[in-house]
Amino acid sequence: MLVAALIAIVLIGALAVGVLFATTEDTRAGSSAVARDIALMATESAIAMTISDPSTTLPGLIGPGGTMSHRVDGLGSPVIVHITRLDSALYWIVADAVPDRVHSGARRRIGVVVNALEGVDRSITIDPILQRSWSELF
Repeated sequence: MLVAALIAIVLIGALAVGVLFATTEDTRAGSSAVARDIALMATESAIAMTISDPSTTLPGLIGPGGTMSHRVDGLGSPVIVHITRLDSALYWIVADAVPDRVHSGARRRIGVVVNALEGVDRSITIDPILQRSWSELF
């Protein structure tokens, strides 16, 4: 009788440990997914801010392949934005969420090809290429 009670206690303890382990793993997976979503929203916002900001300076003085980079903070995850000149009016804008300890090392990187159009008044508007607005990079 005593042996049966001891086996029952060990089995119940093993089940409790298993439930705690499964709960911990589910919590980690959920927080990792949330961190990846925050990083994706931060990269999308950084690209939208770069495209819509009238003070955005494009690397026009450097030749094709030249790149400028700047950091954007305050979007939930720090983001580095790289603007690369592809041609006289085409630019590749890539936003890269910087992994940090707070966001579980989540990293997302998206890019968009934009066309810089110069107006009659010498103003520059930046428009995404409509065929594929942005793509996730790895």
